[in-house]
Amino acid sequence: MGTGRGGDRTTRLLLLAAVLLLASGVTAGGVTAWSWWGRVRAVQAAQERLAAQWAEDSRRAGTDATAAAEAAGRRPPAPMPFAAGRQDTAEPGAGDDGGPIALLHVPTLRLRLYVVEGSDEQRLMLGPGHIPGTAAFGETGNAGIAGHRYPGVFWDLGELEISAPVVVETRDTWLVYRVVDASVVQPEQNEVLAPPAPGAGPLLTLVTCEPKLSTARRLIRQATLVRRDPVEGPRPPELG
Repeated sequence: MGTGRGGDRTTRLLLLAAVLLLASGVTAGGVTAWSWWGRVRAVQAAQERLAAQWAEDSRRAGTDATAAAEAAGRRPPAPMPFAAGRQDTAEPGAGDDGGPIALLHVPTLRLRLYVVEGSDEQRLMLGPGHIPGTAAFGETGNAGIAGHRYPGVFWDLGELEISAPVVVETRDTWLVYRVVDASVVQPEQNEVLAPPAPGAGPLLTLVTCEPKLSTARRLIRQATLVRRDPVEGPRPPELG
């Protein structure tokens, strides 16, 4: 019995020490350990809501496509207009409502995260955000994704190694990237989001804070696009 009580006391002391260390580190960054953990939980809850929305949007898209195909089979094709001028059919940008625009897979870190449009604080509390002004995923240029250095988000991004796969899943395409560069930069060094050299393939740049529990610098992982696969086909082997 004496040994059991002593073990319990040691466990409690170790837990207390861990909490105090976390509190001191996070307080130095301007928030308490309790509020920091609350923010972590808030992002996790937001990701669960985004997962449900992604599934519902996919279901509706499938239903609409089926209905359109059936309707097209019952009706003759519409006649071509006499003069086909350019029509403005633009809709609000995908993700403007805070909904998911893509799925980010980092298999070596066991991450599967829904990405939203925007990288302000409000959007980053939903999960990783596509950085405005950077390229669209898979398009020519450099697509940036920012995320908090929280457990379950980019906490372990520093462990992502050169040549590791990163996969972005859009509604219709698997975009398979390979990490080609790892660096730490100052917050004002925006050149990491610059377009690639002429002739180079599309880039994907992941950005988070460095070190953990601090906003002093930025941890960067940059990957280049190596393959596109249709979502209707098999999953990329990189995902296991």
